[in-house]
Amino acid sequence: MTKKYLFIISILLSTFSISYTQTAIHQWTTHAPAMKVIGVDMMKEKIFAATPYEVFYYNTIDNSINKLSKVNGLSDFGVSVIRHNPHTNHIFVGYSNANIDLIDNNDNVININDIKNKNIIGTKTINDVYFIDHLAYVCCSFGIVVVDMNRKEIHDTYIIGKNGTYVNVNDITLYDNKLYAATSNGVYYADYPNEHLADFSQWTLDTSMQHHDINYSEIETFNNKLYANYSSNQWYSDTLFVYDGETWDYYDKSAASIKREIKAYEDRMLFVEHYSARVVDVNNKTIVRFTSIEPFAGIYDKNRNVYWIGDATNSLIKTKNDKDYEYVRFNGPYSNSSFEIKAKGDKVWVASGGYTLTWAKRWLNDGVSFYDNNSWSYLNKKNIEALDTITDLVCIAFDPTNDSKVYVGSYDTGILEFEDYKLKNIYDDKNSSLGKLKGYDYVYVTGMDFDSDNNLWIANSKTDKMLSVKTANGEWYSYGIGDNYISRLMVDDNDYKWILTRDGTFIVFNDNNTLSYTADDRYKIISTREGQGGLPQEANCMAMDHNGTVWVGTADGLAMFTSTSRIFESGANYDATRILVPRNDGSGQADYLLSGESVLSIAVDGDNNLWIGTTNGVFYIANNGLTEYHHFTQENSPLLSNTVQDIAIDDDGNVFFATDNGIISFRGKATTGKENNSEVVVFPNPVRQGYSGLVGIKNLTTNALVKITTIDGSFVTHLYTEGGQAVWDCTTIDGQRVEPGIYLIFISDESGNKEHYATKVLVQ
Repeated sequence: MTKKYLFIISILLSTFSISYTQTAIHQWTTHAPAMKVIGVDMMKEKIFAATPYEVFYYNTIDNSINKLSKVNGLSDFGVSVIRHNPHTNHIFVGYSNANIDLIDNNDNVININDIKNKNIIGTKTINDVYFIDHLAYVCCSFGIVVVDMNRKEIHDTYIIGKNGTYVNVNDITLYDNKLYAATSNGVYYADYPNEHLADFSQWTLDTSMQHHDINYSEIETFNNKLYANYSSNQWYSDTLFVYDGETWDYYDKSAASIKREIKAYEDRMLFVEHYSARVVDVNNKTIVRFTSIEPFAGIYDKNRNVYWIGDATNSLIKTKNDKDYEYVRFNGPYSNSSFEIKAKGDKVWVASGGYTLTWAKRWLNDGVSFYDNNSWSYLNKKNIEALDTITDLVCIAFDPTNDSKVYVGSYDTGILEFEDYKLKNIYDDKNSSLGKLKGYDYVYVTGMDFDSDNNLWIANSKTDKMLSVKTANGEWYSYGIGDNYISRLMVDDNDYKWILTRDGTFIVFNDNNTLSYTADDRYKIISTREGQGGLPQEANCMAMDHNGTVWVGTADGLAMFTSTSRIFESGANYDATRILVPRNDGSGQADYLLSGESVLSIAVDGDNNLWIGTTNGVFYIANNGLTEYHHFTQENSPLLSNTVQDIAIDDDGNVFFATDNGIISFRGKATTGKENNSEVVVFPNPVRQGYSGLVGIKNLTTNALVKITTIDGSFVTHLYTEGGQAVWDCTTIDGQRVEPGIYLIFISDESGNKEHYATKVLVQ
């Protein structure tokens, strides 16, 4: 017996597979655009780059890229400035809501939220920061806040405008024993050091300047002179002035491109402009000029004698001259706009267009982004010439017969057909049954879905025939179902088409499986009226669960239709049902499910539970509506916003939330069930010492039974799948943490029959 087990162990060790790439269960992942870098600085071997959403750093020693976000340390979302303080060796991260994070060289983050929480009328944006030793002079939209970076606290606040009024401070520098502040109302200065700078009378508006009361965006000290940049945020309108200690003069009288940043070094000054960057020496002679880029920020790395440029479309650029560019690209979707998000298998597509609350075009031209193999790519004007003039992509449908084919609807041009990530066809009013918006040259496609015969049904808003279908063999038909703006479309298990209207009602259409014969077509309106749907409020969204129940999200919670076939039964009551949830407070009373919540999106996971996106975060509830597993908000989780516009779930149980601040995902416990248990995967595997999270066992059939044993066959515990996945907390059936070792996993059906060995897991 001993020899047998030794033989088994040797086989297991020789065939042991390690999985590191799987996202841990209950782990969050941000998916923010990363191509646009608005701030750059360095701390020792790390080059820090800030996008408008999060922070990356590039390690120059091992060439690794690391991301810091709200998921793994940062306290907020929406970065406005990033700077390194060499005196304290911290990276200062300022946010558009005036929140502050300090990052040390070990990636530890300390949050200072005093300005964010300060009761100030108006905006509280951090524009820039200037360091004098351990003090950070933070330029805010209302004045100056001094932060003690050693003590990690607010030191003082200066309100420097006329008569102590708020003024937008854009930049600060120290020159000739004076603090100079570039503001929206001119350049102010005050003696430094000065213990009384909180007194507005200590600050003087410099009226000696020719244009003393206009907006100055940058101010910098270089070679014993002071430079101040006037900016009107218009093309070729910036004017740079220079002060020699006695008089102000023009640096260059010719019109200049917008200057986004000015940084001075001992022997050179870097100008970051709209479509270029240039470096001048102490004699104002150009050392180098970088073109064919769109920079937002830059630094000079003296130790390596290179420049690091934050670019609008190329992330981070390393260069010495205008010829040799090395790109450090951070991965993310192209756009932060996510009107609709759809998943199929392990792929996720995002439509980045949209339309307004009044159903007007938004003219967004960012195309679609797609997530595949843990990496984001995109299809838009940057890589497909035909998409240069096509705007507002708003809906997505995956071809059920071809995994490489995807249809994307445009609130502009009709339908785009992609295959293998290439644009194959554009369907509009000229080559299909789609119609134009009445009185305009637009083809509004707002929703799509496939029926059981693989026909593609299309919501063609505000036309004479608002419902079209492209058959599996390429024929087109259209149907008159009223005259309204329509949006989302879903096909249920009866092949009924549910079409959401501008009025928050549904048109339910039944073609009776006779596409070319319209005499037997029927449709009904589902509204708030009793006997005609009985919705509690206007509808915003819908989804169908695995039992065929149609769930409807309204302005006042959830409603459901459990038997959609009754809609077309003569004289049948097809009003929606609402679930009463007991309050459990001893009152004996109950409330309707999510009563008072405005539901914007619904998705169903592999275990038939519901993910509900609202204006108050995300609710994860059991299919019976009586159990709430989670309620994620911006305040209690890394969720980017409490407004969750759409939700998609991939086959691995990753739940993607499209918020009005971008996309973030959460690894849930439930996955889509497989046809058999032949490719079982365990993650993480091995389970490292100190890991306290859940272990996932995926690629299982629905309702499978999982048994875990020791290497010698001793029973440890059993688990049931949630959809196609089981989770183990590395404990025995008695709740005790298991000892380090190899554990065997056996799979059977829900009755315990047909048990077989599937895989193993190493717990360290």
